Amino acid sequence: MLETVFYEEWMKPQGVIDSVAANLEKSATSSSIIAIQMHEADGLADAENRRRLALIVPHLQRAVSIGRLFDQNRTAQAVLLETLDNVTAGVFLVGANGRLVFANGPGRALLNDGALLTERMGALTAVSPQAQRALREALAAAENGNAAAGNPGPIPLLTSLRGGSFAYVLPLTTGDRQRTGALHSAVAAVFVRKTSPANPPPLEALAKLYKLTASEVRIVDAVMKVDGVRALAETLGLTQATV
Repeated sequence: MLETVFYEEWMKPQGVIDSVAANLEKSATSSSIIAIQMHEADGLADAENRRRLALIVPHLQRAVSIGRLFDQNRTAQAVLLETLDNVTAGVFLVGANGRLVFANGPGRALLNDGALLTERMGALTAVSPQAQRALREALAAAENGNAAAGNPGPIPLLTSLRGGSFAYVLPLTTGDRQRTGALHSAVAAVFVRKTSPANPPPLEALAKLYKLTASEVRIVDAVMKVDGVRALAETLGLTQATV
């Protein structure tokens, strides 16, 4: 080493005469090492120097591994957020007590409009009291890991003919979705979808919105599935005159 250009041009001018080093990480795309330089006043590296380095290297290697895991989580988080921003529906990631953790582009537009949803004291809040009650219950059930019991299905965000948007609460506290929630400290994802002729609302949502009876739901279901008076009468078990 003492005869190399590196020593003559870089180490010697600084008074460095030796070093001890160890690999901390090595992969196809990166590597990291720790190197301790020995100054002229310290003398050449000896067995004691190597022993001391060997004591700390395992701890440094664990620290590097932990840091890599954090980097992987940050990368996964960035990919997830970019994906959600390209979803046309409004998407909200919600933490404990309804705390708003993330909103994609369409979601932020809904909050800025304030007609259906708002952010109140850091929490996602529905403007309609009825919708807010259903949303709060669904989020509480998701937080407690009891999503099946508390899932209200599609939540109408307005209770009048104005509008046509429904919220869907997807728990993130169980199964494969738990990892997604853990990335953002979220207990549920809330999707807001606007209805259209090509994208009609689910029957359950219509029943809630217009307070339909079981018989009325059956009729609406038949109307949505068949065409013509004759087919409708056969589906409902009625005469064409009655229909």
